Parts: sequence; structure tokens; C-alpha cells
Amino acid sequence: MKKYTLFSLVIFIALCSCEEAFIEEDLSDDMTAIIAPKDGSQIEDTSINFSWEAVDQATSYRVQIARPNFENAAQIVEDTTVTSTNFRTNLTKNTYEWRVRAQNSGSETAYVMAGFSVTEPTDFASREVLLTSPVNELATNEPEIELQWQAVPDANTYRIQLLNSSNEVMQEETTINTMITLTFPEGVTRWQVRAENATQNTLYTTRSVTVDTTSPNTPVATTPANNAILTETAVSFAWTRETVEGTTEIDSIYIFEDEALTQLVTKNQVTSPSEITLEASTTYYWFLKAFDQAKNESDASATQNFQIN
Repeated sequence: MKKYTLFSLVIFIALCSCEEAFIEEDLSDDMTAIIAPKDGSQIEDTSINFSWEAVDQATSYRVQIARPNFENAAQIVEDTTVTSTNFRTNLTKNTYEWRVRAQNSGSETAYVMAGFSVTEPTDFASREVLLTSPVNELATNEPEIELQWQAVPDANTYRIQLLNSSNEVMQEETTINTMITLTFPEGVTRWQVRAENATQNTLYTTRSVTVDTTSPNTPVATTPANNAILTETAVSFAWTRETVEGTTEIDSIYIFEDEALTQLVTKNQVTSPSEITLEASTTYYWFLKAFDQAKNESDASATQNFQIN
């Protein structure tokens, strides 16, 4: 029988503890539960919301929908991975089977499945346009945006509107396709789509987009002074920058150990003033840049240096 010293046992336990901290839980013995649609459901709507119970330690869920079922599938109509415990899509009148499993990077549960049928509403107006892209409340610096949505059964055209902050229609287009590229103005714009046929139309489905094409102002470094000689390793950095109208802005600091700015010590999102602890007996070179939510960025501030004795 092997014998272990007290030291080796301590090391073994420590290594196991560290390993456990980085290994995700094995989900193979767990199971999610379907909330809706339940097995045997008959749904009088083409817009279907699939939902299930969360599984602890799961990081995503794989959802598949087959027509008419998985054993004799004529078509896999959906195969997607989501991080939430629900998924929504449009389906035409037919018989379906759906299944879902929980998963993380190293394991997954078994699938749970249920069969259901879809009966299209007799009233076309009660159907719904499901918007797919871009995400709601997108912030972007690109004015040209491709809008996408799912097809609505029996629709022969789609009407798209852009609305300003007063809900006034700024632009209106129609298309037979399920996508269109439009140029959005600066600022916040609501966009909405409805389906139409010869006699009826659905309600509009709406999302918003913020277009911001203006770069933030360049930060101006104030502390520590250029060529400063410091005695403390906890360094207080300060700067000024006037914000511009648009999306949320942030500042980033870049600190290097060489004048050529190749040996990066740290890069952090910061607010003025900020304290950063560095090593003594070193000369540092630093600058700042500003970014915004729409992915605009400022020029870099002037590079300054200081020495810590």
C-alpha cells in the first residue's frame, strides 16, 4: 500500500482544490424541463415562444425543431444555441417536435423533447413580425444598417418605418423581402416593421437604434507631470476631457516601460483621478484614449513619462 507524507497530502489537496475552481460542473446527470409548448400542444399562432427551466452551471442551451419529428425528419427547421431559457420563432401550419438540452464547455444534459402542432390564425392581422437584426438598442457608428426579420405566412409585402423621438415617421419603405438596408440619421431612431397582404396588415414590431459618428475629445493628461520623479509606487493619474453629445464615453490608460511603447505594463478603463500601483526603479511612459459605446475613439493624448525611484 502506498504511503504519503503529510506534505504530499497537503500538496495533493491543494492541487485538487485549484483544479475544482477551474472545472465546470458535469451536467450529464442533470435534466432541464420543458415549460412550453408541452407535448401534444396545439397552438393557434405562428409566432411560437419556447421556454424551459434553467439548469445550474449551464452556460447555454441547444434548441432544435424538426418537422414532423426527429425520427422521421423531413426538415430540421431550427438548430440554434441560446444563453437564455427561452427562444422565439415563426412557424407555418404543420406538425413539429422540439427538443432542448443544457450545456457548458465540458458537458451537456440529455435532450428533452415534446411534439406540438401549429394552426395559423384565421385572422392575418393577429400574426406577428419577429425582428432578428440588429439587436434592440444597438449603438453604432455606421449609418447604413441592414434590418432583418422572419417571414410571416401569407404576407406579400412588408412595410418599414423610421420614427424620430416624437414618433413622427421620417422614412417609409416597402419590400417583398425579409431584409432591407436603410441609412439612419444621427441620434436615436425607432424602426418598425409590419406584414401586409391584399386586405390586412399585422401590428408593427419595433426596436431602436442609436447612430453616433462623432469621436470623443482627446483626453489631456495633468497628473503626474511630464518628467516627474516620484517616490511612491501608488501613482495617482488625472486628466481632463470634455464629453460630446452622443453615446456613453469611457477613458482608457496605457502604461509602457519603454519610450518606443512596445512593452505594455497595463491597459485599464479608468476614470479621473485613478490610482495605479507600479514598480519602483522604473521609468514609465503613458497616454490616454477615449472611446464611446458606438465604437468611436479619440486620438491618443500626448505621451508623457515619469520615474519612480
